[in-house]
Amino acid sequence: MQLENVSLAYPGQNPEHPSLQDITLDIEEGEFVAVVGPSGGGKSSVINLLAGLVAPTGGQILLHGRPLTGPGPDRAVVFQDYSLFPWMTALQNIAFALKQVGGASRERARKLLEVVGLSDAAAKYPSQLSGGMRQRVAIARAFALGAPVYLMDEPFGAVDAKNRIYLQDLLLRLWTEEKQKKTIFLVTHDIDEALYLADRVVVFTPSPGRIRRIIPVPFSRPRHRSHLLRDETYIGLRNDILSLLQAELIEELEAVEGGEGI
Repeated sequence: MQLENVSLAYPGQNPEHPSLQDITLDIEEGEFVAVVGPSGGGKSSVINLLAGLVAPTGGQILLHGRPLTGPGPDRAVVFQDYSLFPWMTALQNIAFALKQVGGASRERARKLLEVVGLSDAAAKYPSQLSGGMRQRVAIARAFALGAPVYLMDEPFGAVDAKNRIYLQDLLLRLWTEEKQKKTIFLVTHDIDEALYLADRVVVFTPSPGRIRRIIPVPFSRPRHRSHLLRDETYIGLRNDILSLLQAELIEELEAVEGGEGI
């Protein structure tokens, strides 16, 4: 996927202060890219653009060299709020996704539930599941589509720390165990999550969202949390990203206060 000088102003928004401005980014096939940045910086808008839910007001987006014109089965989206059908059981939610791509199979749906550790929850409705369990169903449903591209908008933001770690490792396992590695574009507020999961971390500015810096993640896979947390390179990268985000916040506050500082 390529974003070429992409800008986005929503209807009624001042075009001189858009949500996104001049975003240029190439995402390689099979790459895991994470985006971090301040709230309101347009990170989720990039997900909407790549999903084809909105069209850029400037620049263009290419998928395999061709202009992206709308949603398609080649891109699966996982949102923070699970987006499960409340009237369907966990098994039915996954089977419904399989049906959309012509692969309807209760056995395949059960296998996916087993992969995410929810075999015993097949007959339960979303309201009967914890937040972490609902997100596991959502991830299983997304991977049921077999799409080559996965767009993930803060998928673990609403779960507790223990479930977040479990879901991060689950995502990596699903990503690496596929016959053909998927392309994943993940929006997150968690610097450690970005460095643990991604091949590159893209740091966004506040609104209007622009790319401040793209940081390659140099650690080989598989990665081990305990090793990373003691690694000087990891600590340095984490501090660099944190400094970038803090600098952006200070600049934004100074601009609001007329350059008088804070």
